[in-house]
Amino acid sequence: MYQSGSKPRPASGPASPQPATVPMWLENLVSLLGIGLGMGIICFTSFRFQVLFLIPSLASSAIMLFMSYQNVFAQPRNVVGGHIMSALAALLILMIWEPAWWSITMVVVLAGLLMMATNTIHPPGGGTAIAAYLGGYSAGVLLGTVIVDTIIIVLVAWAVNNMIAHRHYPRFWI
Repeated sequence: MYQSGSKPRPASGPASPQPATVPMWLENLVSLLGIGLGMGIICFTSFRFQVLFLIPSLASSAIMLFMSYQNVFAQPRNVVGGHIMSALAALLILMIWEPAWWSITMVVVLAGLLMMATNTIHPPGGGTAIAAYLGGYSAGVLLGTVIVDTIIIVLVAWAVNNMIAHRHYPRFWI
């Protein structure tokens, strides 16, 4: 028992090891390595298969995954699900309206609604919704590209972020 004003005694037994402090330059280097590796793979495959529309929104995702990897919006469910919900929003709005200023607005609103409803909020998904809508891609090309590219960036984030012992990515998968 502790008396008021007394200091607690350390627990007996071996002390739990503290993770080594990593210099900031190494943290930044790992983040940049992850961004470069993830975007390199995505850009290579995007150019190879001529599906370039996701590059801008996935670049935003890459920044989030490697520089803000603990953020709830950077977790795999949010990354993959947010981009998929945004692609679905584009497909749904394309079925109803031709591209116009207000229909582009509606695709982002619907993407946000779908992400909220499925608890998969990922802000870069808004870019995917617009690019998918304006590109007018078929459902197969759109969903296939979104699924493959988001899985690639998440797997690269998992591999690279865990290169440093104190980085734990992801916090949750689903």
